[in-house]
Amino acid sequence: MTQSLKRMLAWPFRSLFWKLFSWFWLTMLSMMAAMVITVAITVDPSDFLSERRELFRELEIVSRKVERMASGWASHRPFPQFTGSYFYLFDPAGEVVGRRTVPDELTSAYDRTHKRKEPTITFRSGVVVVGPRKVRVGSTAYDLFLTKEMPRLVHWRVTKVMSKQWHLVIIALGVSFLLCIMLARYLVVPIRRLQGTSRRLAKGQLSTRVDTSVRKRGDELGDFARDFDEMAEQLETLINNKERLLRNVSHELRSPLTRLQISLALARRKTNEADSEHARIEREIERLDELIGEIIRFSRIEHGATNEACEQVDLHQLLQILVEDADFEAQAGNRSARLLRSQAVELCGVRDWLSAAIENMIRNAIRFTPEESTVDVSMMLEKGSVVIRVRDYGPGVAEESLEAMFEPFNRLDETRGKENDGFGLGTAIARGAITNHSGTIKARNCHPGLEVEIRLPQDCKPNTKS
Repeated sequence: MTQSLKRMLAWPFRSLFWKLFSWFWLTMLSMMAAMVITVAITVDPSDFLSERRELFRELEIVSRKVERMASGWASHRPFPQFTGSYFYLFDPAGEVVGRRTVPDELTSAYDRTHKRKEPTITFRSGVVVVGPRKVRVGSTAYDLFLTKEMPRLVHWRVTKVMSKQWHLVIIALGVSFLLCIMLARYLVVPIRRLQGTSRRLAKGQLSTRVDTSVRKRGDELGDFARDFDEMAEQLETLINNKERLLRNVSHELRSPLTRLQISLALARRKTNEADSEHARIEREIERLDELIGEIIRFSRIEHGATNEACEQVDLHQLLQILVEDADFEAQAGNRSARLLRSQAVELCGVRDWLSAAIENMIRNAIRFTPEESTVDVSMMLEKGSVVIRVRDYGPGVAEESLEAMFEPFNRLDETRGKENDGFGLGTAIARGAITNHSGTIKARNCHPGLEVEIRLPQDCKPNTKS
Protein backbone atom coordinates (compact mmCIF):
# COMPACT_ATOMS: atom_id res chain seq x y z
CA MET A 1 0.00 0.00 0.00
CA THR A 2 2.84 2.37 0.90
CA GLN A 3 4.66 1.63 -2.37
CA SER A 4 1.45 2.21 -4.36
CA LEU A 5 0.92 5.55 -2.61
CA LYS A 6 4.51 6.60 -3.36
CA ARG A 7 4.08 5.71 -7.04
CA MET A 8 0.83 7.69 -7.20
CA LEU A 9 2.42 10.75 -5.60
CA ALA A 10 5.20 10.50 -8.19
CA TRP A 11 2.69 10.96 -11.02
CA PRO A 12 2.71 14.49 -12.49
CA PHE A 13 -0.21 16.70 -11.45
CA ARG A 14 -1.29 17.05 -15.09
CA SER A 15 -1.89 13.28 -15.23
CA LEU A 16 -5.35 11.74 -15.62
CA PHE A 17 -5.16 10.32 -12.08
CA TRP A 18 -5.08 13.72 -10.37
CA LYS A 19 -7.71 15.14 -12.74
CA LEU A 20 -10.11 12.30 -11.94
CA PHE A 21 -9.34 12.50 -8.23
CA SER A 22 -9.89 16.27 -8.17
CA TRP A 23 -13.23 16.04 -9.96
CA PHE A 24 -14.48 13.15 -7.81
CA TRP A 25 -13.43 14.81 -4.55
CA LEU A 26 -14.75 18.24 -5.47
CA THR A 27 -18.05 16.65 -6.53
CA MET A 28 -18.29 14.76 -3.24
CA LEU A 29 -17.42 17.85 -1.19
CA SER A 30 -19.97 19.90 -3.13
CA MET A 31 -22.65 17.28 -2.46
CA MET A 32 -21.76 17.23 1.25
CA ALA A 33 -21.86 21.04 1.42
CA ALA A 34 -25.17 21.12 -0.46
CA MET A 35 -26.66 18.57 1.96
CA VAL A 36 -25.50 20.52 4.98
CA ILE A 37 -26.89 23.80 3.62
CA THR A 38 -30.16 22.14 2.63
CA VAL A 39 -30.56 20.74 6.14
CA ALA A 40 -29.63 24.10 7.64
CA ILE A 41 -32.29 25.82 5.53
CA THR A 42 -35.17 23.40 5.70
CA VAL A 43 -35.06 21.51 9.00
CA ASP A 44 -37.30 22.73 11.81
CA PRO A 45 -35.19 23.45 14.94
CA SER A 46 -37.84 21.83 17.12
CA ASP A 47 -36.95 18.48 15.55
CA PHE A 48 -33.56 18.50 17.25
CA LEU A 49 -33.35 18.45 21.03
CA SER A 50 -29.83 19.90 21.14
CA GLU A 51 -30.80 22.81 18.90
CA ARG A 52 -33.92 23.51 20.96
CA ARG A 53 -31.83 23.64 24.09
CA GLU A 54 -29.35 26.04 22.46
CA LEU A 55 -32.12 28.40 21.36
CA PHE A 56 -33.88 28.37 24.75
CA ARG A 57 -30.55 28.89 26.47
CA GLU A 58 -29.74 31.88 24.25
CA LEU A 59 -33.17 33.37 24.98
CA GLU A 60 -32.64 32.83 28.71
CA ILE A 61 -29.23 34.54 28.69
CA VAL A 62 -30.57 37.59 26.83
CA SER A 63 -33.56 37.87 29.18
CA ARG A 64 -31.22 38.05 32.18
CA LYS A 65 -29.11 40.69 30.47
CA VAL A 66 -32.22 42.77 29.78
CA GLU A 67 -33.36 42.53 33.40
CA ARG A 68 -29.92 43.64 34.58
CA MET A 69 -30.00 46.58 32.19
CA ALA A 70 -33.55 47.54 33.14
CA SER A 71 -32.50 50.16 35.71
CA GLY A 72 -30.93 52.39 33.06
CA TRP A 73 -33.32 51.78 30.18
CA ALA A 74 -36.53 53.53 29.21
CA SER A 75 -39.22 52.07 26.96
CA HIS A 76 -38.94 54.89 24.41
CA ARG A 77 -35.27 54.16 23.79
CA PRO A 78 -34.13 51.59 21.14
CA PHE A 79 -33.97 48.05 22.44
CA PRO A 80 -30.34 46.87 22.76
CA GLN A 81 -29.23 44.09 20.42
CA PHE A 82 -26.86 41.20 20.99
CA THR A 83 -24.72 39.37 18.46
CA GLY A 84 -25.99 36.24 16.71
CA SER A 85 -29.76 36.91 16.67
CA TYR A 86 -32.45 39.59 16.62
CA PHE A 87 -34.44 40.25 19.84
CA TYR A 88 -37.81 41.92 20.19
CA LEU A 89 -39.58 43.10 23.34
CA PHE A 90 -43.39 43.34 23.35
CA ASP A 91 -45.20 45.45 25.94
CA PRO A 92 -48.52 44.33 27.54
CA ALA A 93 -50.44 46.07 24.73
CA GLY A 94 -48.70 43.95 22.09
CA GLU A 95 -46.55 46.79 20.73
CA VAL A 96 -42.87 46.28 19.94
CA VAL A 97 -40.57 48.37 22.11
CA GLY A 98 -37.84 50.38 20.34
CA ARG A 99 -38.46 48.92 16.85
CA ARG A 100 -40.13 50.39 13.78
CA THR A 101 -40.36 47.28 11.62
CA VAL A 102 -41.29 43.76 12.66
CA PRO A 103 -41.09 40.64 10.47
CA ASP A 104 -44.46 39.16 9.53
CA GLU A 105 -43.29 35.78 10.82
CA LEU A 106 -42.68 37.32 14.25
CA THR A 107 -46.12 38.99 14.31
CA SER A 108 -47.80 35.72 13.42
CA ALA A 109 -45.82 33.81 16.05
CA TYR A 110 -46.65 36.44 18.69
CA ASP A 111 -50.37 36.23 17.99
CA ARG A 112 -50.30 32.46 18.47
CA THR A 113 -47.92 32.13 21.42
CA HIS A 114 -47.90 35.31 23.57
CA LYS A 115 -50.37 33.86 26.07
CA ARG A 116 -48.22 30.82 26.76
CA LYS A 117 -46.17 30.62 29.91
CA GLU A 118 -43.30 28.64 28.42
CA PRO A 119 -41.37 29.63 25.27
CA THR A 120 -41.93 27.68 22.08
CA ILE A 121 -40.13 27.47 18.73
CA THR A 122 -41.86 28.47 15.50
CA PHE A 123 -40.28 27.89 12.05
CA ARG A 124 -41.91 29.62 9.10
CA SER A 125 -40.60 30.83 5.71
CA GLY A 126 -37.03 30.24 6.80
CA VAL A 127 -37.34 32.34 9.98
CA VAL A 128 -37.01 30.82 13.46
CA VAL A 129 -38.98 32.55 16.24
CA VAL A 130 -38.38 31.59 19.88
CA GLY A 131 -40.52 32.94 22.69
CA PRO A 132 -42.17 34.32 24.64
CA ARG A 133 -39.91 34.79 27.66
CA LYS A 134 -41.33 36.97 30.43
CA VAL A 135 -39.02 39.85 31.34
CA ARG A 136 -39.81 42.33 34.11
CA VAL A 137 -38.67 45.89 33.73
CA GLY A 138 -39.68 47.65 36.88
CA SER A 139 -43.29 46.64 37.56
CA THR A 140 -44.13 45.93 33.90
CA ALA A 141 -43.97 42.45 32.35
CA TYR A 142 -42.69 42.29 28.76
CA ASP A 143 -42.56 39.37 26.30
CA LEU A 144 -39.10 38.71 24.84
CA PHE A 145 -38.81 36.98 21.45
CA LEU A 146 -35.72 35.80 19.58
CA THR A 147 -35.57 35.49 15.79
CA LYS A 148 -33.00 34.02 13.43
CA GLU A 149 -33.48 34.78 9.75
CA MET A 150 -32.12 32.54 7.00
CA PRO A 151 -28.51 33.82 6.62
CA ARG A 152 -27.96 33.95 10.37
CA LEU A 153 -29.73 30.62 10.87
CA VAL A 154 -27.52 28.87 8.31
CA HIS A 155 -24.37 30.49 9.71
CA TRP A 156 -25.38 29.61 13.27
CA ARG A 157 -26.11 25.98 12.42
CA VAL A 158 -22.93 25.48 10.40
CA THR A 159 -20.88 27.11 13.17
CA LYS A 160 -22.42 24.81 15.76
CA VAL A 161 -21.69 21.73 13.65
CA MET A 162 -18.08 22.79 13.02
CA SER A 163 -17.45 23.63 16.68
CA LYS A 164 -19.03 20.51 18.20
CA GLN A 165 -18.77 17.89 15.45
CA TRP A 166 -15.40 18.88 13.92
CA HIS A 167 -14.05 15.35 14.38
CA LEU A 168 -16.94 13.96 12.30
CA VAL A 169 -16.21 16.54 9.59
CA ILE A 170 -12.55 15.48 9.50
CA ILE A 171 -13.53 11.80 9.35
CA ALA A 172 -15.96 12.54 6.48
CA LEU A 173 -13.26 14.44 4.57
CA GLY A 174 -10.73 11.64 5.17
CA VAL A 175 -13.12 8.90 4.08
CA SER A 176 -14.15 10.83 0.95
CA PHE A 177 -10.45 11.48 0.17
CA LEU A 178 -9.60 7.77 0.40
CA LEU A 179 -12.66 6.74 -1.63
CA CYS A 180 -11.77 9.20 -4.39
CA ILE A 181 -8.14 8.03 -4.37
CA MET A 182 -9.29 4.41 -4.70
CA LEU A 183 -11.75 5.22 -7.48
CA ALA A 184 -9.20 7.26 -9.47
CA ARG A 185 -6.59 4.54 -8.99
CA TYR A 186 -9.06 1.85 -10.06
CA LEU A 187 -9.56 3.68 -13.35
CA VAL A 188 -6.05 5.01 -14.01
CA VAL A 189 -3.74 2.14 -12.99
CA PRO A 190 -4.95 -0.15 -15.82
CA ILE A 191 -4.45 2.71 -18.29
CA ARG A 192 -0.90 3.21 -16.99
CA ARG A 193 -0.20 -0.49 -17.40
CA LEU A 194 -1.54 -0.40 -20.94
CA GLN A 195 0.67 2.60 -21.60
CA GLY A 196 3.74 0.75 -20.28
CA THR A 197 2.91 -2.25 -22.45
CA SER A 198 2.53 -0.10 -25.56
CA ARG A 199 5.87 1.60 -24.88
CA ARG A 200 7.67 -1.72 -24.49
CA LEU A 201 6.03 -2.92 -27.70
CA ALA A 202 7.18 0.25 -29.47
CA LYS A 203 10.75 -0.46 -28.33
CA GLY A 204 10.67 -3.81 -30.13
CA GLN A 205 9.73 -6.14 -27.25
CA LEU A 206 7.15 -7.95 -29.38
CA SER A 207 6.39 -10.63 -26.78
CA THR A 208 5.09 -8.00 -24.36
CA ARG A 209 1.49 -8.46 -23.26
CA VAL A 210 -0.91 -6.59 -20.99
CA ASP A 211 -0.92 -7.56 -17.32
CA THR A 212 -3.34 -10.37 -16.45
CA SER A 213 -5.15 -8.27 -13.84
CA VAL A 214 -6.18 -5.80 -16.57
CA ARG A 215 -7.20 -8.48 -19.08
CA LYS A 216 -9.52 -10.13 -16.52
CA ARG A 217 -11.53 -6.97 -15.93
CA GLY A 218 -15.13 -7.18 -17.11
CA ASP A 219 -15.44 -3.55 -18.20
CA GLU A 220 -14.34 -1.58 -21.29
CA LEU A 221 -10.74 -1.43 -20.08
CA GLY A 222 -10.64 -5.23 -19.96
CA ASP A 223 -12.07 -5.39 -23.49
CA PHE A 224 -9.45 -2.90 -24.65
CA ALA A 225 -6.65 -4.91 -23.00
CA ARG A 226 -7.77 -8.13 -24.71
CA ASP A 227 -8.03 -6.38 -28.07
CA PHE A 228 -4.59 -4.86 -27.51
CA ASP A 229 -3.08 -8.30 -26.81
CA GLU A 230 -4.69 -9.69 -29.96
CA MET A 231 -3.22 -6.82 -31.96
CA ALA A 232 0.21 -7.39 -30.38
CA GLU A 233 0.09 -11.09 -31.25
CA GLN A 234 -0.76 -10.35 -34.87
CA LEU A 235 1.95 -7.70 -35.01
CA GLU A 236 4.52 -10.09 -33.55
CA THR A 237 3.54 -12.78 -36.05
CA LEU A 238 3.78 -10.40 -39.01
CA ILE A 239 7.17 -8.97 -38.00
CA ASN A 240 8.62 -12.38 -37.15
CA ASN A 241 7.43 -13.74 -40.48
CA LYS A 242 9.05 -10.81 -42.27
CA GLU A 243 12.32 -11.27 -40.42
CA ARG A 244 12.24 -15.02 -40.99
CA LEU A 245 11.64 -14.44 -44.69
CA LEU A 246 14.59 -12.05 -44.87
CA ARG A 247 16.90 -14.53 -43.15
CA ASN A 248 15.72 -17.49 -45.18
CA VAL A 249 15.94 -15.67 -48.50
CA SER A 250 19.39 -14.32 -47.62
CA HIS A 251 20.74 -17.73 -46.67
CA GLU A 252 19.08 -19.45 -49.64
CA LEU A 253 20.63 -16.93 -52.04
CA ARG A 254 24.10 -17.44 -50.62
CA SER A 255 24.38 -21.01 -52.02
CA PRO A 256 23.52 -20.28 -55.68
CA LEU A 257 25.62 -17.11 -55.44
CA THR A 258 28.62 -19.17 -54.42
CA ARG A 259 28.01 -21.54 -57.32
CA LEU A 260 27.79 -18.58 -59.70
CA GLN A 261 31.18 -17.34 -58.49
CA ILE A 262 32.72 -20.77 -59.11
CA SER A 263 31.10 -21.00 -62.56
CA LEU A 264 32.46 -17.55 -63.45
CA ALA A 265 35.97 -18.59 -62.46
CA LEU A 266 35.71 -21.74 -64.62
CA ALA A 267 34.36 -19.77 -67.59
CA ARG A 268 37.29 -17.37 -67.42
CA ARG A 269 39.74 -20.27 -67.61
CA LYS A 270 38.06 -21.69 -70.70
CA THR A 271 37.87 -18.51 -72.76
CA ASN A 272 39.29 -14.98 -72.67
CA GLU A 273 37.05 -13.56 -75.39
CA ALA A 274 34.31 -12.30 -73.06
CA ASP A 275 36.33 -10.41 -70.43
CA SER A 276 33.98 -7.43 -70.31
CA GLU A 277 30.91 -9.64 -69.82
CA HIS A 278 32.76 -11.64 -67.19
CA ALA A 279 33.71 -8.45 -65.38
CA ARG A 280 30.10 -7.29 -65.44
CA ILE A 281 28.87 -10.62 -64.08
CA GLU A 282 31.51 -10.45 -61.35
CA ARG A 283 30.40 -6.94 -60.31
CA GLU A 284 26.77 -8.00 -60.10
CA ILE A 285 27.69 -11.09 -58.10
CA GLU A 286 29.71 -8.94 -55.68
CA ARG A 287 26.81 -6.53 -55.39
CA LEU A 288 24.41 -9.37 -54.62
CA ASP A 289 26.84 -10.77 -52.09
CA GLU A 290 27.11 -7.37 -50.42
CA LEU A 291 23.32 -6.99 -50.36
CA ILE A 292 22.82 -10.39 -48.78
CA GLY A 293 25.49 -9.61 -46.20
CA GLU A 294 23.75 -6.33 -45.35
CA ILE A 295 20.38 -8.07 -45.00
CA ILE A 296 21.83 -10.67 -42.65
CA ARG A 297 23.58 -7.96 -40.63
CA PHE A 298 20.40 -5.88 -40.45
CA SER A 299 18.40 -8.91 -39.31
CA ARG A 300 20.89 -9.76 -36.57
CA ILE A 301 20.99 -6.17 -35.29
CA GLU A 302 17.19 -5.93 -35.33
CA HIS A 303 17.05 -9.01 -33.10
CA GLY A 304 19.97 -7.89 -30.92
CA ALA A 305 22.00 -10.93 -31.96
CA THR A 306 25.77 -10.60 -31.72
CA ASN A 307 28.80 -12.73 -31.07
CA GLU A 308 30.60 -9.84 -29.37
CA ALA A 309 30.46 -9.15 -25.66
CA CYS A 310 29.64 -5.74 -24.26
CA GLU A 311 32.73 -3.75 -23.40
CA GLN A 312 33.88 -0.29 -22.45
CA VAL A 313 34.17 1.51 -25.77
CA ASP A 314 36.39 4.59 -26.07
CA LEU A 315 34.15 6.67 -28.33
CA HIS A 316 36.75 9.40 -28.84
CA GLN A 317 39.29 6.92 -30.16
CA LEU A 318 36.67 5.09 -32.26
CA LEU A 319 35.48 8.36 -33.79
CA GLN A 320 39.03 9.42 -34.65
CA ILE A 321 39.71 6.15 -36.48
CA LEU A 322 36.43 6.28 -38.41
CA VAL A 323 36.91 9.92 -39.46
CA GLU A 324 40.54 9.30 -40.56
CA ASP A 325 39.51 6.28 -42.66
CA ALA A 326 36.54 8.19 -44.15
CA ASP A 327 38.74 11.20 -44.96
CA PHE A 328 41.27 8.97 -46.75
CA GLU A 329 38.53 7.45 -48.92
CA ALA A 330 36.80 10.83 -49.51
CA GLN A 331 39.95 12.37 -51.00
CA ALA A 332 39.49 10.18 -54.08
CA GLY A 333 36.30 12.16 -54.80
CA ASN A 334 37.85 15.55 -53.97
CA ARG A 335 36.03 15.63 -50.62
CA SER A 336 37.15 15.45 -46.99
CA ALA A 337 35.99 14.58 -43.50
CA ARG A 338 37.09 16.24 -40.27
CA LEU A 339 36.49 15.89 -36.55
CA LEU A 340 35.54 19.35 -35.35
CA ARG A 341 35.45 18.63 -31.62
CA SER A 342 35.35 15.62 -29.36
CA GLN A 343 35.69 14.59 -25.72
CA ALA A 344 37.16 11.62 -23.91
CA VAL A 345 34.07 9.46 -23.39
CA GLU A 346 33.63 5.79 -22.61
CA LEU A 347 30.42 3.80 -22.45
CA CYS A 348 29.41 0.16 -22.24
CA GLY A 349 28.37 -1.15 -25.64
CA VAL A 350 28.97 -3.43 -28.60
CA ARG A 351 31.89 -1.95 -30.54
CA ASP A 352 30.84 -3.45 -33.88
CA TRP A 353 27.32 -1.98 -33.64
CA LEU A 354 28.52 1.49 -32.65
CA SER A 355 31.19 1.45 -35.34
CA ALA A 356 28.67 0.35 -38.00
CA ALA A 357 26.17 3.06 -37.03
CA ILE A 358 28.66 5.94 -37.04
CA GLU A 359 30.53 4.71 -40.11
CA ASN A 360 27.33 4.37 -42.15
CA MET A 361 26.35 7.94 -41.33
CA ILE A 362 29.80 9.31 -42.21
CA ARG A 363 29.94 7.37 -45.49
CA ASN A 364 26.44 8.56 -46.43
CA ALA A 365 27.47 12.15 -45.74
CA ILE A 366 30.60 11.80 -47.91
CA ARG A 367 28.54 10.29 -50.72
CA PHE A 368 26.14 13.24 -50.88
CA THR A 369 28.30 16.21 -49.95
CA PRO A 370 29.47 18.25 -53.01
CA GLU A 371 33.02 18.11 -54.30
CA GLU A 372 35.53 20.36 -52.56
CA SER A 373 33.39 20.32 -49.41
CA THR A 374 33.93 18.78 -45.98
CA VAL A 375 31.85 16.48 -43.81
CA ASP A 376 31.83 17.79 -40.23
CA VAL A 377 31.77 15.32 -37.32
CA SER A 378 31.53 16.29 -33.64
CA MET A 379 30.91 14.65 -30.27
CA MET A 380 30.00 16.24 -26.94
CA LEU A 381 28.26 15.55 -23.64
CA GLU A 382 24.80 17.03 -23.11
CA LYS A 383 22.74 16.34 -19.96
CA GLY A 384 24.06 12.85 -19.32
CA SER A 385 24.02 11.82 -22.98
CA VAL A 386 26.73 11.45 -25.61
CA VAL A 387 25.71 13.38 -28.73
CA ILE A 388 27.41 12.67 -32.06
CA ARG A 389 26.56 14.88 -35.05
CA VAL A 390 27.48 14.26 -38.69
CA ARG A 391 26.78 17.02 -41.25
CA ASP A 392 27.18 17.18 -45.00
CA TYR A 393 26.59 20.12 -47.37
CA GLY A 394 24.58 18.30 -50.00
CA PRO A 395 20.97 18.72 -51.22
CA GLY A 396 19.38 17.54 -47.96
CA VAL A 397 16.18 15.50 -47.70
CA ALA A 398 12.51 16.44 -48.11
CA GLU A 399 11.01 17.25 -44.70
CA GLU A 400 8.34 14.56 -45.01
CA SER A 401 11.07 11.95 -45.66
CA LEU A 402 13.30 12.66 -42.64
CA GLU A 403 11.71 9.88 -40.58
CA ALA A 404 11.29 7.45 -43.48
CA MET A 405 14.99 7.58 -44.40
CA PHE A 406 15.76 5.23 -41.48
CA GLU A 407 13.38 2.54 -42.75
CA PRO A 408 14.94 -0.52 -44.46
CA PHE A 409 15.15 -0.45 -48.28
CA ASN A 410 14.01 3.16 -48.34
CA ARG A 411 15.91 5.05 -51.07
CA LEU A 412 15.28 8.76 -51.48
CA ASP A 413 16.11 8.93 -55.17
CA GLU A 414 14.10 12.05 -55.92
CA THR A 415 15.92 14.09 -53.30
CA ARG A 416 19.44 12.67 -53.28
CA GLY A 417 19.92 12.13 -57.01
CA LYS A 418 22.21 9.72 -58.85
CA GLU A 419 24.60 9.34 -55.91
CA ASN A 420 21.93 7.34 -54.06
CA ASP A 421 23.04 3.95 -55.37
CA GLY A 422 23.05 2.04 -52.06
CA PHE A 423 20.70 -0.68 -50.88
CA GLY A 424 18.75 1.47 -48.42
CA LEU A 425 19.94 -0.58 -45.43
CA GLY A 426 22.77 1.54 -44.03
CA THR A 427 20.55 3.99 -42.14
CA ALA A 428 18.27 1.16 -40.97
CA ILE A 429 21.31 -0.72 -39.59
CA ALA A 430 22.45 2.49 -37.87
CA ARG A 431 19.04 3.00 -36.27
CA GLY A 432 18.88 -0.62 -35.08
CA ALA A 433 22.36 -0.43 -33.57
CA ILE A 434 21.65 2.84 -31.76
CA THR A 435 18.21 1.68 -30.56
CA ASN A 436 19.82 -1.45 -29.08
CA HIS A 437 21.94 0.93 -26.97
CA SER A 438 18.78 2.75 -25.72
CA GLY A 439 19.72 5.71 -27.91
CA THR A 440 18.03 7.75 -30.62
CA ILE A 441 19.01 8.82 -34.12
CA LYS A 442 17.36 11.55 -36.15
CA ALA A 443 18.06 13.84 -39.07
CA ARG A 444 17.32 17.45 -39.87
CA ASN A 445 17.95 19.76 -42.79
CA CYS A 446 20.52 22.50 -42.23
CA HIS A 447 20.20 24.41 -45.53
CA PRO A 448 22.52 23.54 -47.07
CA GLY A 449 23.03 19.92 -46.18
CA LEU A 450 21.74 17.33 -43.76
CA GLU A 451 22.74 16.76 -40.14
CA VAL A 452 22.30 13.39 -38.44
CA GLU A 453 22.29 13.37 -34.63
CA ILE A 454 23.05 10.24 -32.61
CA ARG A 455 22.22 10.47 -28.91
CA LEU A 456 23.40 7.75 -26.49
CA PRO A 457 22.86 7.68 -22.70
CA GLN A 458 26.13 7.39 -20.79
CA ASP A 459 24.70 4.62 -18.61
CA CYS A 460 23.22 2.64 -21.51
CA LYS A 461 22.84 -1.15 -21.28
CA PRO A 462 22.87 -2.78 -24.74
CA ASN A 463 19.98 -5.08 -25.62
CA THR A 464 21.92 -8.13 -26.85
CA LYS A 465 21.32 -11.82 -27.47
CA SER A 466 24.04 -14.34 -28.03
